[in-house]
Parts: sequence; structure tokens; C-alpha cells
Amino acid sequence: TTTTIAMAKNEKKPTTTLEDTLKLLPSLLQERQTQLQNLAHQLEEQKSSLEKEKQIMNGTNKPSDVLHLNVGGTILCVLRRTLTQIEGSMLSIKFSGRWDDAIEKDRDGNYFIDQPIELFRPLLNFLRAKTIETPLAPPAQPPDFGEDKRTFIDFIRLVEFYGLTSALYPTHIVLHRGDPSSSNIPTDLGCVIESNDWSTYILQTKGHDRKIQSYEIALLQFTRVQIGWIIPSKFKETPNNNLGVGQTKYSIALECSPSQSGVLSDGSFSVIEHLSLHGSKNHGDTTTTPTIVRCEGRGNKWFVNEELVLSSVSVQEKKVKQIFPGDWGYYMDALIPAISIQGHWQVSQVEFSCP
Repeated sequence: TTTTIAMAKNEKKPTTTLEDTLKLLPSLLQERQTQLQNLAHQLEEQKSSLEKEKQIMNGTNKPSDVLHLNVGGTILCVLRRTLTQIEGSMLSIKFSGRWDDAIEKDRDGNYFIDQPIELFRPLLNFLRAKTIETPLAPPAQPPDFGEDKRTFIDFIRLVEFYGLTSALYPTHIVLHRGDPSSSNIPTDLGCVIESNDWSTYILQTKGHDRKIQSYEIALLQFTRVQIGWIIPSKFKETPNNNLGVGQTKYSIALECSPSQSGVLSDGSFSVIEHLSLHGSKNHGDTTTTPTIVRCEGRGNKWFVNEELVLSSVSVQEKKVKQIFPGDWGYYMDALIPAISIQGHWQVSQVEFSCP
């Protein structure tokens, strides 16, 4: 009898639980419906916001719009697409159409640019020339200020401010030693280069005579790399020569590899202990955390992941090595960046010297 009563009680519990659940079901469904309605409302608001953004970018504001600029008191007319052709630049963002209401204007509604006309007009003329570039004619050239270095410096400051340095003063990656079929060399400086065989590249300016003062590269995956500077008239372009930067006279480099790292100068090697490398490939390692190497002052300083590791002047507290042979001073102005590598890498920054 005792067993029968216990079973009866056990059989009754599921019935009670089901009844309670059925009673709660309408409120649960109502709560869920409210959540879905709120989510639908949020999505509708986001869609509406995106539509408004689209109308601003592609609606009333068009690339063919004629913009009236007041540049330091001089009125200029220019197409919107002329000012926005260099994607990612501050000038392109400012006049994209999204910020038209926020841009400063004069009393007549002209967009006001508080810069001297003698600086902005040459920049605008360069952009105008660039819009009509064709393969059959020379590319647009940056303005030449001759002996007027003061104006040139002010112009460089304006170009840097608007984020247009790479457009006016481009840098190209050129294969200097190696097999052209073993690597891809993109036209965009920031793209990843895949060098399947040991090759040497140089960073070469084109269409201007500004010298590269400092540069930075990201090493994504590599077996060995030499990053430094060469004297191009001495470090000859020889396709079948496997000697990299620093391994021959008139070249100097920081060498990085999983086995050892150090400085190569005119063929001599000095070890640097405990150098941290993120992107080196060893024993099947495929890590993509890059090693960032920065060369400053045409070889005066090398940084690896923001840590100073080499300097032309000994810095005792940093325990860096003194480099540069004694006869290098004569050639310092002729140095250009050079990289010998097998692996994947990209140029992340280039800085030019001022006049």
C-alpha cells in the first residue's frame, strides 16, 4: 500500500508542472513578441539611418557638384570629385558631402579654407591634372618652387595636413636583385608583397627628388630578412646575385632570422642578443602577428617593435651597438632604403626629409 501511494504522488507532479507551464505560456509568448517588436523597431531605425547616410553621400551631393571655395579671400570653383579623388585623405573626407553642413563658410555660403592661395592653388592644379591622367601622357607632377625653400616647406606642411603626401610624392617598390617571377610587386605601397625566393627590393621615389628619411615595414611571415640602406651607385642591380643588404660593401642592414639576428655592415656581421621577432617562420610556424621594423634617419636608428636595437651613436643604457664604417659619412645623402627577404611583408610608412 505504501508503494502504491508513493507512485500516485509521483504521477501527480508532472500534471501540476504542465498546468503551471500552460498558465505561464501566454505571458512568455507576449514577452517574446515584445522583444521581437523592439528588435524590429531597432532594425528599422538603423535602416532609416543608413538610407539617410546614403542620400547624403549619393543623393543631393554628387561627384559632379561644383563647389565654391574661398581660399584666404580668393574664390575658386572646383568639382567635388577633384577634391575627393585621393581616397582616405583628409581632403577627400572633408568634401565627401557628409560634412558639408559642418564645414566653415563665408557670408556668401562659400566653403572657407584658411590657407594662402599661393599654397592651395598649386595643390588644386596638381589634383586637376591628376583627374585627366592617361597612359599616353606623363603623370601629374608636384609643383616646383625652385629656390623658394620657405614656400616649399609651407607647401609640404599643407600636403601633410591633408593626407596627400603619397599622392604628390609617391614611392615605388622595385625588385633590385632576384627572380621577377618569384614575387608579386603591387602598385599600392601598403599591399602585402609575397617574396617566395630570396630577393632584394629598393624603395624608389618617382616624379620628385625628395629623399626618404625614415621608413617602416611589417614582417608578416618570413624565414630571413635584411632591412637597411644601400648606395645605389655601388650596390649594383644584378639579378643572379644572392647577396643581400649589408652582405656587400656600401650597404648596411639589420638582419633578422629565427636562428640569429644582428647588424650587417659592408659584409661584416655582429650579433644582437635576445631580439624579439613575431613574424619569423620556423618549424612550420605560421603566425601572422607582425614584427614592425622602423629605420630612422637613413640608418641612424633601428627599432624593432618600438624598441631601439641599433644606433649610429652608442647608447650605453640601451646597450645598442655603434654602426657605420668610418667612410660612410660621405655617402649619407645618397642612401636609399633596401630590403632583402624571403617571406611576406609590407611597407607601412615612409617619411621624407624636408628641404
